Amino acid sequence: MAAPLAGIRVIEFGAAAAIAYAGKLFRDLGAQTTRVEAEGVARDLLARARIVLCGASGGENAPGLPPLHLAREFPHLVVVSVTPFGVQGGARDLPADDLTLQAWGGISIGIGSPGKPPLKLPGDQSACQAGLAAAIAAMGVLFSDRGALIDVAAADVWAAFYSGVDVALAHFGRYGKSRAGHRVFGQPYPRTIFRCRNGYFAIQCGESRHWLGFLRMIGREDLLAHPLFADRFRANDLHGEECDALIEPWFLARTKDEILRQCLEHRIPGAPVYDLREVAGHAHLRERGYFIETETTHGRTRLPGNPYSKLVTSPAGKTVSPPAPAHPGRAASKLRPLAGRRVVDFGWVWAGAVPGHVLADMGAQVIKVESASPLDYMRQGPPIVGTKKDPEQNPMFQNVNRGKLSLRMKLDHPDARSVLKDLVAASDVVIENFSPGVMEKFGLCYRELRTVHPGLVMCSMSAAGQDGPLRGIRTYATMIAGLAGLDGLVGYPGERVLGSQSSYADPNASLHAVLGILAALWRRERTGEGAYIDLSQWEAAVGVMAGEFSRHASHDGAPAPQGTRHPRKVPHGNYPAAGEDRWIAISISTDAQWQAMARVFGGPDWMSRAAFTTAAQRRANSDELDRRLGEETARHDANALASALASAGVSAAPLLDAPGIAASSHFRERQLFEMVEHPVLGPLPVYRLPWHIDGAPLPVTRRAPLLGEHNRYVLGDILGYPDERISALDMAGLFS
Repeated sequence: MAAPLAGIRVIEFGAAAAIAYAGKLFRDLGAQTTRVEAEGVARDLLARARIVLCGASGGENAPGLPPLHLAREFPHLVVVSVTPFGVQGGARDLPADDLTLQAWGGISIGIGSPGKPPLKLPGDQSACQAGLAAAIAAMGVLFSDRGALIDVAAADVWAAFYSGVDVALAHFGRYGKSRAGHRVFGQPYPRTIFRCRNGYFAIQCGESRHWLGFLRMIGREDLLAHPLFADRFRANDLHGEECDALIEPWFLARTKDEILRQCLEHRIPGAPVYDLREVAGHAHLRERGYFIETETTHGRTRLPGNPYSKLVTSPAGKTVSPPAPAHPGRAASKLRPLAGRRVVDFGWVWAGAVPGHVLADMGAQVIKVESASPLDYMRQGPPIVGTKKDPEQNPMFQNVNRGKLSLRMKLDHPDARSVLKDLVAASDVVIENFSPGVMEKFGLCYRELRTVHPGLVMCSMSAAGQDGPLRGIRTYATMIAGLAGLDGLVGYPGERVLGSQSSYADPNASLHAVLGILAALWRRERTGEGAYIDLSQWEAAVGVMAGEFSRHASHDGAPAPQGTRHPRKVPHGNYPAAGEDRWIAISISTDAQWQAMARVFGGPDWMSRAAFTTAAQRRANSDELDRRLGEETARHDANALASALASAGVSAAPLLDAPGIAASSHFRERQLFEMVEHPVLGPLPVYRLPWHIDGAPLPVTRRAPLLGEHNRYVLGDILGYPDERISALDMAGLFS
């Protein structure tokens, strides 16, 4: 089987971490990538290349020609610039690193314990997410068969894909994210990480059936009548420690593996919080052939492998020609390169919804297949308008399902299979994120669907993949982060593991799925080969932890949480600012930056002491340093201080929440959010794809659909069913 991107040449200018990750993803999919450090060497390659990745840190330039010059001199190239704040806008030259970018993007403010400094996701996740977005943007433009200049801002990637739904909730006064340590506020108990005999274990029982099964599993059905649990939301938010005291003893008596076996048996959403050693040696990942043995500076070790290793193609059929342009003689739009392609989207909740909306934003016609029973969790929630429950009033749904059509249908209805096979036969891509075996139960697995469409591209994105010992594990995004070793590194030095308590793993898996779909579709249109992508959310999360696996390869023991401490940068953390729960991220890489910060603060005596003049001395006295610096920052407004420090060449940022992102002049200048009119909610902010093409942001194509809004259009206009047949199917209860 030829790799999907065989024949595509990619050049990486420089050694920025973001373009290194983008280049790795292109290599995983079969592209030929070349890293170039000097301009003179690269020019011989540019005429033969198709994609150029240019990366730079804040305040620095990538080696070689500037991206704009590259795009002008080599108009056939897709040139991707990846920087902290983009090549356009007033913040473009500000210094930044992963700590400050997570602060800008609304990530850090929700991680950690109340009253303590916020934490961050471990590793350089900003580089991974910016690189992933860069690869997707470049891959999309390839379908236009033209060159382009793509401007990716890492801060925008965070604020869009990971915090954009919170901005929409905040617009309606529904944003309430706050740090809650090892649990999540605003959720029914338990959504927490329990201690167990040999570590930690995450449990989430959002549904009543899971709560009942959980109590049976731990032998405490008597707690159904306990007054603490009469309201599980109040139990979680007001009485979490009391509740844990009743339940955690069961966990403390058992190991991670023992608890996991019980969760699998009782079908309870739960997963161990693994350390990096446990992840690298896990039997499930070993059976799937995920990790690779490699030589590092620390010796031979296991590092994360290819998230697309389970991509398989079907036998080549008739070559599929790309859709004809809407205007003969005019090239396909770079803003809508997927126009003419159709996607059948079975995606469920956040992880399942994002791939379809990205493809819709790129111009594909995406048909969301959904049901009223069960109703997508993201259609649920308290009403904003009126008092009755309404599936059209969740702002999160409106963001991650924009651009789609809605086909309401009961998947277990006797007529569903034939109708959906007709739809798949007229489409290009199928997306689903059910548990393994569900699509097969409905007669809609890839083996069945390729009989009606040999050139179909299908992506299944389950928690742990379609095969392996843990294929049946039930998880949510927070548990995927635990399985991947990410959550095991989140906490304060010397204290218990807290975990990120975020849904980071959901969009991360979704975006990796998008790239795989685009690559497979690219090959399909040139060879006629269909493809099946078994995308493991677990493996996608492990992949963005590669730097941590490499960094800890020489450690004898498992790495423990280190807060925001960094091996080379000091100080490196989130410090209090004036006002309630206001914070500023500060990252110092050099002694010159330390001196610049001292000047901004007016040269306090303690900052010139010998204990703090060099990085080694600051690291040796880090506890006192953090205390004294916190006393200085607490007297200042976070925004004003961050601006003053950045102007002095210091990487600093206010820790923004969702309202702060909405008010940010940077995100406004970048036009990251678009107000979209909804027939029930009225205008609401919807995040755009976080990149510009030839200087222009990508507009949102259409609002999210009402439930079943497009049934007659899909069945009548697309499939050509006569009215009589549609009415008969309706009478038979297919659409109920």
